[in-house]
Amino acid sequence: MAVITLASGKGGVGKTLAGIILGAALAAEGVDVALLDADPNKGAYRWATTTYGGTNKLGAYAEAETERLAELVPELADRHAIVIADTAGFGNRSTVICIGAADGVLVPATPGEGDIVEAERMVAFVQATGRSIRRDIAVRVLGNRIRRATTLSRHLLSQIDALGLPRLSTALSEAVAYGELGFLPALPTTGHAAEEIAALITELRALEWLPATPSDTNMYARLT
Repeated sequence: MAVITLASGKGGVGKTLAGIILGAALAAEGVDVALLDADPNKGAYRWATTTYGGTNKLGAYAEAETERLAELVPELADRHAIVIADTAGFGNRSTVICIGAADGVLVPATPGEGDIVEAERMVAFVQATGRSIRRDIAVRVLGNRIRRATTLSRHLLSQIDALGLPRLSTALSEAVAYGELGFLPALPTTGHAAEEIAALITELRALEWLPATPSDTNMYARLT
């Protein structure tokens, strides 16, 4: 069992997108995965139960109330092989609960000075939380809306590295397919977005945040 939490004190950086991608990609492989939405806006939960609902085996849960969430997270971790927790875009106790329960925390960041500052703060907070509960919590920054040819995107990645923040080699681009995902009942299977999703899953497996590929015949295994 493993818990992966998406966290940032800044809204609009791509936490929900990353949570949807991870949950749906793993469910498509046949992994027993739960998508837990701890954001009061319930964006991930609505997508999983309406847009994506009925066509998959992705377990979807929504709970932003801290006392109930504190009980639900370990319950889901016992019930499912993987729990993907999407948190609110502001500092609250629900985010702290999900970070404290996590085996790994992904901190999405889009190009912009504010995102770099917030990523640094969140990485430091995750590391401090790990020290306070006397166990390591792995953390990685995930670049989002990256345009490789632009100076701003290159600056984001170089600044993350200059600050010594741990980041994934994989980054998500500003592909149209991600914008369309909110209206479609499946992840993209072709193009740059599909390749990035495959690379993200592969990298998290290499970090041992995710279980080994259950089958060599699944779509995302073929893309890597």
